[in-house]
Amino acid sequence: MSLSMFCDQCSMSAINGCGAKGQDMGTCGKDANLAKLQDIMIYGLKGLSAYRGHANEFGADTKKVDDVIAETLYFTLTNVNFNFDDHIKQLMKVGTAGIEMMNILSEAHTSHLGIPTPVKISQNKAEGKGILVSGHNLDMLLELLKQTEGKGINIYTHSEMLPAHAYPELKKFAHLKGNIGKAWFDQSTLFEQWAGTIIVNTNCIVPPKSSATYIDRMYTYDIVGVKESKKIHGNDFSEVIAQTLALPDITGFDSEDTLVTGHHYKTILGLAPQILEAVQAGKISQFFVIAGCDAPGRGGEYYRELASSLPNDCVILTSSCGKFRFNDIDFGTVADTGIPRYLDLGQCNDSNGGIHIALAISAALNTPVNDLPISIVLSWMEQKAVLILLSLFSIGIKDIYLGPKPPQFVTDDIFAFLQENFNLHLTGDAKEDMKNLLIKKAA
Repeated sequence: MSLSMFCDQCSMSAINGCGAKGQDMGTCGKDANLAKLQDIMIYGLKGLSAYRGHANEFGADTKKVDDVIAETLYFTLTNVNFNFDDHIKQLMKVGTAGIEMMNILSEAHTSHLGIPTPVKISQNKAEGKGILVSGHNLDMLLELLKQTEGKGINIYTHSEMLPAHAYPELKKFAHLKGNIGKAWFDQSTLFEQWAGTIIVNTNCIVPPKSSATYIDRMYTYDIVGVKESKKIHGNDFSEVIAQTLALPDITGFDSEDTLVTGHHYKTILGLAPQILEAVQAGKISQFFVIAGCDAPGRGGEYYRELASSLPNDCVILTSSCGKFRFNDIDFGTVADTGIPRYLDLGQCNDSNGGIHIALAISAALNTPVNDLPISIVLSWMEQKAVLILLSLFSIGIKDIYLGPKPPQFVTDDIFAFLQENFNLHLTGDAKEDMKNLLIKKAA
Protein backbone atom coordinates (compact mmCIF):
# COMPACT_ATOMS: atom_id res chain seq x y z
CA MET A 1 0.00 0.00 0.00
CA SER A 2 1.50 3.34 -0.97
CA LEU A 3 1.29 6.65 0.82
CA SER A 4 -0.33 8.10 -2.30
CA MET A 5 -3.40 5.92 -1.74
CA PHE A 6 -4.17 7.84 1.44
CA CYS A 7 -3.50 11.19 -0.20
CA ASP A 8 -5.63 10.44 -3.23
CA GLN A 9 -8.48 9.31 -1.03
CA CYS A 10 -7.87 12.01 1.60
CA SER A 11 -7.90 9.46 4.42
CA MET A 12 -7.78 11.70 7.48
CA SER A 13 -7.12 8.74 9.78
CA ALA A 14 -3.85 8.15 7.99
CA ILE A 15 -3.00 11.85 8.04
CA ASN A 16 -3.65 12.02 11.78
CA GLY A 17 -1.27 9.11 12.20
CA CYS A 18 1.36 11.04 10.25
CA GLY A 19 0.86 14.06 12.53
CA ALA A 20 2.28 12.09 15.41
CA LYS A 21 5.65 12.36 13.69
CA GLY A 22 5.53 16.12 13.78
CA GLN A 23 4.53 16.71 10.16
CA ASP A 24 2.09 19.43 9.19
CA MET A 25 -0.71 17.29 7.83
CA GLY A 26 -3.47 19.86 7.60
CA THR A 27 -3.51 19.23 3.85
CA CYS A 28 -2.37 16.37 1.64
CA GLY A 29 0.41 18.54 0.18
CA LYS A 30 3.38 17.19 2.12
CA ASP A 31 1.98 13.70 2.00
CA ALA A 32 1.86 14.01 -1.77
CA ASN A 33 5.55 14.92 -1.92
CA LEU A 34 6.54 11.92 0.17
CA ALA A 35 4.28 9.72 -1.93
CA LYS A 36 5.98 10.95 -5.11
CA LEU A 37 9.42 10.33 -3.60
CA GLN A 38 8.30 6.79 -2.83
CA ASP A 39 7.05 6.48 -6.41
CA ILE A 40 10.54 7.42 -7.57
CA MET A 41 11.97 4.75 -5.28
CA ILE A 42 9.68 2.11 -6.77
CA TYR A 43 10.51 3.17 -10.34
CA GLY A 44 14.20 3.02 -9.47
CA LEU A 45 13.76 -0.44 -7.95
CA LYS A 46 12.08 -1.63 -11.14
CA GLY A 47 15.14 -0.64 -13.14
CA LEU A 48 17.43 -2.10 -10.47
CA SER A 49 15.50 -5.38 -10.57
CA ALA A 50 15.74 -5.56 -14.35
CA TYR A 51 19.53 -5.26 -14.28
CA ARG A 52 19.68 -7.66 -11.35
CA GLY A 53 17.73 -10.20 -13.40
CA HIS A 54 20.19 -9.98 -16.29
CA ALA A 55 23.18 -10.40 -13.97
CA ASN A 56 21.54 -13.34 -12.21
CA GLU A 57 21.35 -15.21 -15.53
CA PHE A 58 25.15 -15.15 -15.59
CA GLY A 59 25.33 -16.36 -11.99
CA ALA A 60 26.54 -13.05 -10.53
CA ASP A 61 26.46 -12.37 -6.79
CA THR A 62 23.80 -9.67 -6.28
CA LYS A 63 23.42 -9.93 -2.48
CA LYS A 64 24.36 -6.29 -1.76
CA VAL A 65 21.81 -5.03 -4.28
CA ASP A 66 19.15 -7.48 -3.12
CA ASP A 67 19.48 -6.06 0.39
CA VAL A 68 18.86 -2.51 -0.86
CA ILE A 69 15.83 -3.64 -2.86
CA ALA A 70 14.33 -5.30 0.23
CA GLU A 71 15.17 -2.39 2.53
CA THR A 72 13.67 0.16 0.15
CA LEU A 73 10.46 -1.80 -0.29
CA TYR A 74 10.23 -1.95 3.51
CA PHE A 75 10.83 1.81 3.63
CA THR A 76 7.78 2.43 1.43
CA LEU A 77 5.36 0.83 3.88
CA THR A 78 2.69 3.43 4.69
CA ASN A 79 3.48 3.88 8.38
CA VAL A 80 7.27 3.57 8.39
CA ASN A 81 8.74 7.01 7.64
CA PHE A 82 7.42 10.53 7.06
CA ASN A 83 10.72 12.43 7.02
CA PHE A 84 11.57 14.16 3.72
CA ASP A 85 15.33 14.05 4.30
CA ASP A 86 15.23 10.33 5.06
CA HIS A 87 13.41 9.80 1.76
CA ILE A 88 16.19 11.59 -0.09
CA LYS A 89 18.83 9.49 1.70
CA GLN A 90 17.01 6.31 0.72
CA LEU A 91 16.83 7.46 -2.90
CA MET A 92 20.59 7.99 -2.83
CA LYS A 93 20.97 4.43 -1.51
CA VAL A 94 18.99 3.22 -4.52
CA GLY A 95 21.26 5.29 -6.78
CA THR A 96 24.41 3.85 -5.19
CA ALA A 97 22.96 0.37 -5.62
CA GLY A 98 22.32 1.25 -9.26
CA ILE A 99 26.02 1.90 -9.85
CA GLU A 100 26.90 -1.30 -7.99
CA MET A 101 24.39 -3.29 -10.05
CA MET A 102 25.58 -1.90 -13.37
CA ASN A 103 29.16 -2.70 -12.38
CA ILE A 104 28.17 -6.26 -11.46
CA LEU A 105 26.29 -6.70 -14.73
CA SER A 106 29.14 -5.21 -16.76
CA GLU A 107 31.56 -7.68 -15.15
CA ALA A 108 29.15 -10.53 -15.85
CA HIS A 109 28.89 -9.54 -19.52
CA THR A 110 32.59 -9.01 -20.11
CA SER A 111 33.74 -12.08 -18.17
CA HIS A 112 31.40 -14.34 -20.18
CA LEU A 113 31.30 -12.55 -23.54
CA GLY A 114 34.60 -10.65 -23.67
CA ILE A 115 35.25 -6.92 -23.72
CA PRO A 116 33.47 -5.17 -26.62
CA THR A 117 35.53 -3.44 -29.26
CA PRO A 118 34.32 -0.95 -31.89
CA VAL A 119 32.61 -2.51 -34.90
CA LYS A 120 30.73 -1.22 -37.94
CA ILE A 121 27.63 -3.22 -38.83
CA SER A 122 24.91 -3.10 -41.44
CA GLN A 123 21.68 -1.24 -40.69
CA ASN A 124 18.37 -2.33 -42.26
CA LYS A 125 19.95 -4.89 -44.55
CA ALA A 126 18.73 -8.48 -44.35
CA GLU A 127 18.35 -11.58 -46.48
CA GLY A 128 17.52 -15.27 -46.27
CA LYS A 129 15.76 -16.79 -43.28
CA GLY A 130 15.87 -14.45 -40.33
CA ILE A 131 15.12 -14.06 -36.63
CA LEU A 132 14.88 -10.51 -35.27
CA VAL A 133 15.76 -10.15 -31.57
CA SER A 134 14.58 -7.14 -29.56
CA GLY A 135 15.35 -6.40 -25.92
CA HIS A 136 18.50 -6.50 -23.77
CA ASN A 137 19.23 -10.13 -22.88
CA LEU A 138 22.69 -11.06 -24.15
CA ASP A 139 22.73 -14.47 -22.46
CA MET A 140 19.62 -15.47 -24.39
CA LEU A 141 21.16 -14.24 -27.63
CA LEU A 142 24.24 -16.39 -27.03
CA GLU A 143 22.09 -19.49 -26.60
CA LEU A 144 20.07 -18.63 -29.71
CA LEU A 145 23.25 -18.21 -31.76
CA LYS A 146 24.53 -21.59 -30.60
CA GLN A 147 21.29 -23.37 -31.49
CA THR A 148 20.92 -21.72 -34.92
CA GLU A 149 24.51 -22.14 -36.04
CA GLY A 150 24.74 -24.04 -39.31
CA LYS A 151 20.98 -24.10 -39.84
CA GLY A 152 20.78 -21.48 -42.58
CA ILE A 153 19.24 -18.82 -40.33
CA ASN A 154 20.53 -15.26 -39.92
CA ILE A 155 20.13 -13.44 -36.60
CA TYR A 156 19.48 -9.69 -36.52
CA THR A 157 19.27 -7.27 -33.59
CA HIS A 158 16.79 -4.52 -32.83
CA SER A 159 17.02 -1.50 -30.51
CA GLU A 160 19.01 -2.19 -27.30
CA MET A 161 20.36 -5.45 -28.73
CA LEU A 162 22.58 -3.41 -31.09
CA PRO A 163 25.67 -3.48 -28.79
CA ALA A 164 25.67 -7.30 -28.93
CA HIS A 165 27.62 -7.10 -32.20
CA ALA A 166 30.70 -5.81 -30.35
CA TYR A 167 31.13 -8.69 -27.86
CA PRO A 168 33.82 -11.18 -29.01
CA GLU A 169 31.86 -14.28 -27.94
CA LEU A 170 28.80 -13.10 -29.88
CA LYS A 171 30.32 -11.60 -33.00
CA LYS A 172 32.33 -14.75 -33.66
CA PHE A 173 29.08 -16.28 -34.94
CA ALA A 174 29.02 -15.49 -38.65
CA HIS A 175 25.22 -15.62 -38.79
CA LEU A 176 24.87 -12.64 -36.42
CA LYS A 177 24.41 -10.24 -39.29
CA GLY A 178 23.32 -6.70 -38.49
CA ASN A 179 20.77 -4.36 -36.93
CA ILE A 180 17.21 -3.68 -38.08
CA GLY A 181 15.14 -0.68 -37.03
CA LYS A 182 15.71 1.92 -34.35
CA ALA A 183 14.39 2.41 -30.81
CA TRP A 184 11.86 0.06 -29.22
CA PHE A 185 8.73 2.00 -30.16
CA ASP A 186 9.04 1.33 -33.90
CA GLN A 187 8.05 -2.30 -33.26
CA SER A 188 4.47 -2.05 -34.54
CA THR A 189 5.59 -0.80 -37.95
CA LEU A 190 8.87 -2.70 -38.17
CA PHE A 191 7.48 -6.08 -37.16
CA GLU A 192 4.77 -5.79 -39.78
CA GLN A 193 7.47 -5.37 -42.45
CA TRP A 194 9.64 -8.21 -41.12
CA ALA A 195 8.80 -11.52 -42.80
CA GLY A 196 10.74 -13.72 -40.38
CA THR A 197 10.23 -14.58 -36.75
CA ILE A 198 10.67 -12.19 -33.83
CA ILE A 199 11.85 -12.69 -30.26
CA VAL A 200 11.34 -10.03 -27.58
CA ASN A 201 13.45 -11.01 -24.59
CA THR A 202 13.08 -8.14 -22.08
CA ASN A 203 11.05 -5.02 -21.39
CA CYS A 204 10.42 -2.28 -23.99
CA ILE A 205 7.74 -4.22 -25.83
CA VAL A 206 4.88 -2.53 -27.67
CA PRO A 207 1.65 -4.51 -27.21
CA PRO A 208 0.51 -5.61 -30.68
CA LYS A 209 -2.73 -4.14 -31.98
CA SER A 210 -5.61 -6.52 -32.61
CA SER A 211 -5.00 -6.02 -36.33
CA ALA A 212 -1.29 -6.98 -36.13
CA THR A 213 -0.30 -9.60 -38.70
CA TYR A 214 2.98 -10.55 -37.02
CA ILE A 215 1.60 -11.99 -33.77
CA ASP A 216 1.83 -15.56 -35.07
CA ARG A 217 5.55 -15.00 -35.79
CA MET A 218 6.31 -13.35 -32.44
CA TYR A 219 7.86 -15.11 -29.45
CA THR A 220 8.38 -13.77 -25.94
CA TYR A 221 11.06 -14.91 -23.51
CA ASP A 222 11.19 -15.37 -19.75
CA ILE A 223 9.15 -12.66 -17.97
CA VAL A 224 8.07 -10.93 -21.19
CA GLY A 225 4.60 -11.71 -22.48
CA VAL A 226 1.73 -10.48 -24.61
CA LYS A 227 -1.57 -12.16 -25.28
CA GLU A 228 -1.49 -14.72 -28.10
CA SER A 229 2.28 -14.58 -28.64
CA LYS A 230 4.26 -17.80 -28.34
CA LYS A 231 6.36 -18.37 -25.25
CA ILE A 232 9.93 -19.64 -25.23
CA HIS A 233 10.46 -21.83 -22.18
CA GLY A 234 13.96 -22.11 -20.81
CA ASN A 235 16.36 -21.91 -23.72
CA ASP A 236 14.54 -24.23 -26.10
CA PHE A 237 14.45 -22.43 -29.44
CA SER A 238 13.37 -25.43 -31.49
CA GLU A 239 9.90 -24.06 -32.27
CA VAL A 240 11.11 -20.64 -33.42
CA ILE A 241 13.85 -22.30 -35.51
CA ALA A 242 11.35 -24.58 -37.23
CA GLN A 243 8.97 -21.73 -37.99
CA THR A 244 11.77 -19.49 -39.26
CA LEU A 245 12.86 -22.14 -41.75
CA ALA A 246 9.28 -22.55 -42.96
CA LEU A 247 8.75 -18.83 -43.58
CA PRO A 248 9.70 -16.95 -46.79
CA ASP A 249 13.09 -15.29 -47.14
CA ILE A 250 13.42 -11.73 -45.87
CA THR A 251 12.81 -9.03 -48.49
CA GLY A 252 12.51 -5.26 -48.40
CA PHE A 253 15.61 -4.63 -46.28
CA ASP A 254 18.41 -3.68 -48.66
CA SER A 255 19.87 -0.48 -47.18
CA GLU A 256 23.59 0.25 -47.48
CA ASP A 257 23.58 2.19 -44.18
CA THR A 258 25.87 1.25 -41.32
CA LEU A 259 26.08 1.88 -37.58
CA VAL A 260 29.02 1.86 -35.19
CA THR A 261 28.92 0.43 -31.66
CA GLY A 262 31.27 -1.22 -29.16
CA HIS A 263 32.90 1.63 -27.22
CA HIS A 264 32.63 -0.11 -23.86
CA TYR A 265 34.21 1.88 -21.05
CA LYS A 266 36.92 -0.77 -20.55
CA THR A 267 37.94 -0.23 -24.17
CA ILE A 268 37.76 3.56 -23.89
CA LEU A 269 39.86 3.61 -20.72
CA GLY A 270 42.57 1.96 -22.79
CA LEU A 271 42.63 5.18 -24.82
CA ALA A 272 42.97 7.31 -21.67
CA PRO A 273 46.49 8.60 -22.40
CA GLN A 274 45.51 9.78 -25.89
CA ILE A 275 42.28 11.31 -24.61
CA LEU A 276 43.99 13.16 -21.79
CA GLU A 277 46.67 14.42 -24.17
CA ALA A 278 43.94 15.69 -26.51
CA VAL A 279 42.17 17.45 -23.63
CA GLN A 280 45.37 19.06 -22.38
CA ALA A 281 46.28 20.14 -25.92
CA GLY A 282 42.87 21.74 -26.36
CA LYS A 283 41.88 19.36 -29.17
CA ILE A 284 38.97 18.09 -27.06
CA SER A 285 37.19 20.98 -25.39
CA GLN A 286 34.25 19.13 -23.93
CA PHE A 287 32.48 15.79 -23.53
CA PHE A 288 28.73 15.53 -23.95
CA VAL A 289 26.88 12.58 -22.45
CA ILE A 290 23.75 12.46 -24.60
CA ALA A 291 21.92 9.33 -23.53
CA GLY A 292 18.78 7.86 -22.06
CA CYS A 293 15.53 6.13 -22.92
CA ASP A 294 13.79 7.36 -26.05
CA ALA A 295 10.05 7.89 -26.39
CA PRO A 296 7.75 8.46 -29.36
CA GLY A 297 7.18 12.04 -30.47
CA ARG A 298 8.89 15.03 -31.98
CA GLY A 299 10.39 16.01 -28.62
CA GLY A 300 13.12 13.44 -29.15
CA GLU A 301 14.44 15.35 -32.15
CA TYR A 302 15.96 17.74 -29.63
CA TYR A 303 18.76 15.22 -29.06
CA ARG A 304 19.56 14.92 -32.74
CA GLU A 305 19.65 18.69 -33.12
CA LEU A 306 21.92 19.04 -30.10
CA ALA A 307 24.31 16.28 -31.14
CA SER A 308 24.58 17.43 -34.76
CA SER A 309 25.21 21.05 -33.73
CA LEU A 310 28.12 20.42 -31.39
CA PRO A 311 31.52 21.88 -32.32
CA ASN A 312 34.04 19.47 -33.83
CA ASP A 313 36.18 19.54 -30.70
CA CYS A 314 33.37 17.96 -28.64
CA VAL A 315 33.08 14.20 -28.04
CA ILE A 316 29.71 12.45 -27.58
CA LEU A 317 29.29 9.60 -25.10
CA THR A 318 26.01 7.73 -25.45
CA SER A 319 24.14 4.63 -24.35
CA SER A 320 20.57 3.28 -24.21
CA CYS A 321 18.08 3.54 -27.07
CA GLY A 322 18.06 7.35 -27.16
CA LYS A 323 21.11 7.16 -29.43
CA PHE A 324 18.93 6.03 -32.32
CA ARG A 325 17.89 9.66 -32.69
CA PHE A 326 21.39 10.49 -33.97
CA ASN A 327 23.56 7.37 -34.34
CA ASP A 328 23.20 7.42 -38.13
CA ILE A 329 25.33 10.60 -38.27
CA ASP A 330 29.03 10.30 -39.11
CA PHE A 331 30.64 12.49 -36.46
CA GLY A 332 34.17 11.75 -37.64
CA THR A 333 37.23 12.00 -35.38
CA VAL A 334 38.88 14.62 -33.20
CA ALA A 335 41.40 16.58 -35.26
CA ASP A 336 44.87 15.03 -35.50
CA THR A 337 44.07 12.32 -32.93
CA GLY A 338 42.02 9.55 -34.54
CA ILE A 339 39.76 9.56 -31.46
CA PRO A 340 36.12 9.05 -32.54
CA ARG A 341 33.79 11.92 -31.71
CA TYR A 342 30.94 9.43 -31.20
CA LEU A 343 31.38 6.73 -28.54
CA ASP A 344 28.55 4.22 -28.03
CA LEU A 345 29.04 2.80 -24.54
CA GLY A 346 26.32 0.18 -25.06
CA GLN A 347 22.93 -0.60 -23.57
CA CYS A 348 21.17 1.40 -20.85
CA ASN A 349 22.80 -0.87 -18.25
CA ASP A 350 26.16 0.29 -19.62
CA SER A 351 25.48 3.84 -18.43
CA ASN A 352 28.00 3.18 -15.66
CA GLY A 353 30.60 3.53 -18.39
CA GLY A 354 30.14 7.27 -18.48
CA ILE A 355 30.67 7.37 -14.71
CA HIS A 356 33.88 5.32 -14.95
CA ILE A 357 35.22 7.56 -17.72
CA ALA A 358 34.34 10.75 -15.80
CA LEU A 359 35.97 9.49 -12.61
CA ALA A 360 39.10 8.45 -14.53
CA ILE A 361 39.41 11.88 -16.14
CA SER A 362 38.74 13.50 -12.75
CA ALA A 363 41.57 11.53 -11.15
CA ALA A 364 44.01 12.10 -14.01
CA LEU A 365 43.39 15.85 -14.09
CA ASN A 366 43.06 16.12 -10.29
CA THR A 367 39.81 17.98 -10.89
CA PRO A 368 36.42 17.47 -9.16
CA VAL A 369 33.90 15.71 -11.38
CA ASN A 370 31.56 18.69 -11.46
CA ASP A 371 34.40 20.92 -12.68
CA LEU A 372 35.27 18.69 -15.62
CA PRO A 373 34.40 19.69 -19.20
CA ILE A 374 31.55 17.14 -19.22
CA SER A 375 27.89 17.98 -19.83
CA ILE A 376 25.06 15.49 -19.34
CA VAL A 377 21.83 15.65 -21.33
CA LEU A 378 19.42 12.78 -20.74
CA SER A 379 16.25 11.68 -22.48
CA TRP A 380 13.63 10.37 -20.12
CA MET A 381 11.14 7.56 -20.58
CA GLU A 382 10.94 4.70 -18.13
CA GLN A 383 12.11 3.03 -14.95
CA LYS A 384 15.71 2.34 -15.91
CA ALA A 385 16.20 6.03 -16.68
CA VAL A 386 15.08 6.80 -13.12
CA LEU A 387 17.74 4.48 -11.73
CA ILE A 388 20.44 6.03 -13.94
CA LEU A 389 19.50 9.54 -12.81
CA LEU A 390 19.56 8.47 -9.15
CA SER A 391 22.94 6.85 -9.73
CA LEU A 392 24.36 10.10 -11.04
CA PHE A 393 22.89 12.05 -8.13
CA SER A 394 24.30 9.54 -5.62
CA ILE A 395 27.90 10.43 -6.54
CA GLY A 396 27.17 14.14 -6.49
CA ILE A 397 26.98 14.85 -10.23
CA LYS A 398 25.09 18.08 -10.89
CA ASP A 399 24.01 20.33 -13.79
CA ILE A 400 22.15 17.58 -15.66
CA TYR A 401 19.71 18.53 -18.41
CA LEU A 402 16.64 16.31 -18.57
CA GLY A 403 13.87 16.12 -21.17
CA PRO A 404 12.02 16.30 -23.41
CA LYS A 405 9.45 16.77 -20.62
CA PRO A 406 9.54 16.40 -16.84
CA PRO A 407 8.62 13.04 -15.29
CA GLN A 408 4.95 12.98 -14.34
CA PHE A 409 5.66 11.71 -10.84
CA VAL A 410 7.83 14.69 -9.86
CA THR A 411 5.94 17.46 -8.07
CA ASP A 412 6.89 21.13 -8.16
CA ASP A 413 8.33 20.86 -4.64
CA ILE A 414 10.47 17.86 -5.50
CA PHE A 415 11.71 19.45 -8.72
CA ALA A 416 12.56 22.62 -6.78
CA PHE A 417 14.57 20.46 -4.37
CA LEU A 418 16.44 18.82 -7.26
CA GLN A 419 17.11 22.22 -8.83
CA GLU A 420 18.46 23.60 -5.55
CA ASN A 421 20.59 20.61 -4.61
CA PHE A 422 21.62 19.21 -8.00
CA ASN A 423 21.06 22.17 -10.33
CA LEU A 424 18.79 19.96 -12.48
CA HIS A 425 17.50 21.61 -15.69
CA LEU A 426 14.72 20.79 -18.10
CA THR A 427 15.69 20.83 -21.77
CA GLY A 428 14.39 23.69 -23.88
CA ASP A 429 15.62 24.88 -27.26
CA ALA A 430 18.54 22.72 -28.39
CA LYS A 431 20.68 25.53 -29.75
CA GLU A 432 20.11 27.75 -26.71
CA ASP A 433 20.84 24.89 -24.33
CA MET A 434 24.03 24.13 -26.23
CA LYS A 435 25.20 27.72 -25.85
CA ASN A 436 24.52 27.59 -22.11
CA LEU A 437 26.27 24.27 -21.70
CA LEU A 438 29.32 25.43 -23.62
CA ILE A 439 29.40 28.72 -21.73
CA LYS A 440 29.03 26.94 -18.38
CA LYS A 441 32.01 24.69 -18.97
CA ALA A 442 34.10 27.46 -20.47
CA ALA A 443 33.45 29.76 -17.51
